Amino acid sequence: MYDYLDQHPTLTKPLGDIIMDPVEWVRVVDKLNPDIINLNVRSISPLTLNKEIKDALRLVEDVLQTTNRPIMVTGIMDPIHSEDPSRNTEFLKLAAESFKGERLLIGPITSEAYETVAEAALANDHILLAKTNMDVNQAIRLNELLSSKGISTDRIVMDVTTGALGYGIEYTLSTMERLRLRALQGDRMAGSPMVFFASENVFIVEFKEDPSKLPLYETTAAVAGLMSGADMVSLFYVESLHMIRSFLGEFPWGGDRNL
Repeated sequence: MYDYLDQHPTLTKPLGDIIMDPVEWVRVVDKLNPDIINLNVRSISPLTLNKEIKDALRLVEDVLQTTNRPIMVTGIMDPIHSEDPSRNTEFLKLAAESFKGERLLIGPITSEAYETVAEAALANDHILLAKTNMDVNQAIRLNELLSSKGISTDRIVMDVTTGALGYGIEYTLSTMERLRLRALQGDRMAGSPMVFFASENVFIVEFKEDPSKLPLYETTAAVAGLMSGADMVSLFYVESLHMIRSFLGEFPWGGDRNL
């Protein structure tokens, strides 16, 4: 993560040295009036900093003391493919138990590893981020599994995995659109809110030579996600946030989406 930041002055220019301090970063982000802050604790991943889970939990606590905004606590963002799902599950379970009543949005969880976190979220009044791999049936099935544990569909936020522009974003958008159509046809399990992680689009090697294009790249992806039915979009760049707000302000609902 920090290697990435060193290579991208588009992010470091408006934020400065505070990008090395997550708590200070949250203070700056808080001033931008986001609807929700995504605290992505990817430092616990064996593929990044391999931090101890206790350190990650301390960071969550510090952030909760820094802002009154709703917090999305995300751990290892790619448990489907290559990273350590057991560490992700342990972190999310402990986060749910440690911050009872904070009403966090926590995840990602998958159909392969959901029971422990779902039970902890239900007992401690949190909301779950349910991650599937660009497949309508998988998304509905995971919602069914969570519902069987007593989690109502309005306490589930679906993440169908965000493909990057040029790397399969069409699969993401198609999945989101079909879920919305299924919900309109009466399928309750397809009607949970959806999040679009445009912020995950920026880790693209092709842009290392010209990082100045990344905010526009991220914004373009986010617009596509919003137009395909996303209720919430996660952004990495301050410039992207301004562009998206300007875009949404042109619509009749007056920008009533979560950023």
